[in-house]
Amino acid sequence: MRRDAIIAAVTAREEAMQAFLRHIVDMDSPTEDKRLSDAVGAVLEAKAQSLGMHVTRDPQTRFADNLVCRIGPKRESNAPRVLLVGHFDTVYAAGTVAERPYSVDDDRAYGCGIYDMKGGLTIGLFALEALASVRGEVPLPVTFIFNSDEEIGSPDSRRVIMDEAARHDLALILEPGRPGPALTIARKGVGIFRLTVDGREAHAGAEPEKGINAIVEMAHKTLAIQALNAPDLGTTVTPGVVTGGTKPYVVPGQASLEIDCRVPSEDEQNRILRAMDAISASMSVPGTSSRLSGGFHRPPMEPSAGALEYVRQLRAIADAIGYPIGAEPAGGASDGNLTSAIGTPTIDGLGPHGGRAHSPEEFIELDSLPAKCRLLACFLDELAGRNEQDRSQV
Repeated sequence: MRRDAIIAAVTAREEAMQAFLRHIVDMDSPTEDKRLSDAVGAVLEAKAQSLGMHVTRDPQTRFADNLVCRIGPKRESNAPRVLLVGHFDTVYAAGTVAERPYSVDDDRAYGCGIYDMKGGLTIGLFALEALASVRGEVPLPVTFIFNSDEEIGSPDSRRVIMDEAARHDLALILEPGRPGPALTIARKGVGIFRLTVDGREAHAGAEPEKGINAIVEMAHKTLAIQALNAPDLGTTVTPGVVTGGTKPYVVPGQASLEIDCRVPSEDEQNRILRAMDAISASMSVPGTSSRLSGGFHRPPMEPSAGALEYVRQLRAIADAIGYPIGAEPAGGASDGNLTSAIGTPTIDGLGPHGGRAHSPEEFIELDSLPAKCRLLACFLDELAGRNEQDRSQV
């Protein structure tokens, strides 16, 4: 049976997978360091080319170049066009790898970015390699994007991600899997806002009546913003950083507030946008004025009917290969928010399982590396195989 052959092909590559993962984990790739991150990109590019992928660089000036890698069958295919997405930047400063290199302790591997998300990149590449070794080629059109700025919101790579998503039928995001294990089928949208209130300074003792207190106005607005929380819906609005005034004996002439917003749906996103505008325009302290900036940089990832059908297929395969897996929402954002916003069915969390992202204890469960690789390779095979069956019946 072909599925058994694919599983065996992944198993035969377990040592190679760990060696490749160790190699890229032991390379610093902080988002802001183009030179270091480009070096990791070069390793990924070489591996992709060794699989026969055509690699196009998306040149960047601030961050490392993004890579767009394509592969597919030699003959025309009606199989779903699949987009794989993963980032190779990490939150760790240059030199951290030397302090905390890749290590293994029992059934866990530790290292900088091993969980978020160099493990997922390894799974994607080796799933394609194993599939091609059994099928003689990658039997459906696949594009693999390696981007370099996800950790700061994908400001420069979102364009290429969204452009490619619009040309594909399914997006698979190789971010870490959820505990359980589980796939990620929904993510909250994320917004950061900055509200500034201007008043007028005055001596707090001699002429307080000539002042217009910006902090008092901001206090009213902060309470109104806090009231936007909707726990029953999953919406959180967090006034996080507040500044204002200069000296205790001066009526404060300015105050500012930074707000984090997380929303589960487009409806909630629109509600928050309208409310923030209204709060900014309101006035409790006469004479104050307000300015609102920022917005939602990650739209919510809501599960579509198409995405849920692909999830059903994926979970059926997981059951069949002895790796049952759940599906649930997550609070954090990823590039899956971008692909989903385009309307492309999106499944996230196809990377390894583990934990402690962005910390000195970041780790993966080693057995989840080949397990998720088998699942991805078998899923891609079924997508291509079903298409072949459809053609044979025409």
